[in-house]
Amino acid sequence: MRRRRASLAAAVLGLAACGQGNPVLGEWELDRQATSPGAAFVVDVADLETLSFDRDGAASGETEIPGEWIVEEGRVRLLRADGRGEHAVEVLGEDEIRVALPVGVTAYYRRKP
Repeated sequence: MRRRRASLAAAVLGLAACGQGNPVLGEWELDRQATSPGAAFVVDVADLETLSFDRDGAASGETEIPGEWIVEEGRVRLLRADGRGEHAVEVLGEDEIRVALPVGVTAYYRRKP
């Protein structure tokens, strides 16, 4: 029984790592009501109003960040393929996330309709 649980846990972790079961996959837009005005200004200047997450990484406009997703309870991390660290995304609800952006601010996003 213990061996079967370990196999199931390994399978779940493997699926999470390849992007299946990743709650942040899809298109997101800045939630201006939830984000502080200063952070929203920085997001605008950095052209990060929309984010796109897929199995291979993240993108905003023409900027792409390939990497591997690690899905944890309440949080998802993108480990950058270029070795330059990781990006954390906190899952607040089915359609709301908080992202610590590489430009030094934290912003809230909602799933695009």
